[in-house]
Amino acid sequence: MGVVAETLRTGPLVLRDRKILACGSCGWVHYPMTVEEKLAIDRSLARYNLTRAEQLLHESAYRQCLRCESPVGGFRPAAERDLVRAAGHIVTPVLIDNS
Repeated sequence: MGVVAETLRTGPLVLRDRKILACGSCGWVHYPMTVEEKLAIDRSLARYNLTRAEQLLHESAYRQCLRCESPVGGFRPAAERDLVRAAGHIVTPVLIDNS
């Protein structure tokens, strides 16, 4: 598995030994969020007092491809060609039923 980097507000983060996925429709590269990453997002949203419906709407953005909006169910393991194409680009998180 390759090493993919993405940037957070804390600086560069290198994703090692993490499952990297590609959208089955357009090939955009994503990584599944960890439980800790999901909890951090939830904490940052707490101040907005979102209703359950608003929370589900927000989470739906993490359950699809950022580029073409295909659902996460159509994602596949990223191939080497996907990682090469993604080098130097943002690799976006997706939520894979770990919440």
